[in-house]
Amino acid sequence: MTEMKDKVENLTTINFSITKCPLKIFKEFSEYCKKETNDNYAFGLKLLLDGMKGNAKEVMLFEMVHELKEEVEQLKQKNEKKTGPKTMGSGGLKDEQVK
Repeated sequence: MTEMKDKVENLTTINFSITKCPLKIFKEFSEYCKKETNDNYAFGLKLLLDGMKGNAKEVMLFEMVHELKEEVEQLKQKNEKKTGPKTMGSGGLKDEQVK
């Protein structure tokens, strides 16, 4: 049932207008559509919406990676404080065993 509904929605078109759109924005959108979609405003709108969705996902993933990097760095610092700095002599033979 859902497949049929999706097919109908994909085939159905609607005309609409945007009111009070600043001329500068309209010109920019119009130029974008001429370059990218052969002057097809509906497809231009779809491309912009898809780009926005993709960008939102990228931003979310970037923030997650950034948070994970911070957590790893904090864990490294905690671990270094617990074990102390590693030096050539630490963990090696005691002075008495060397002689």
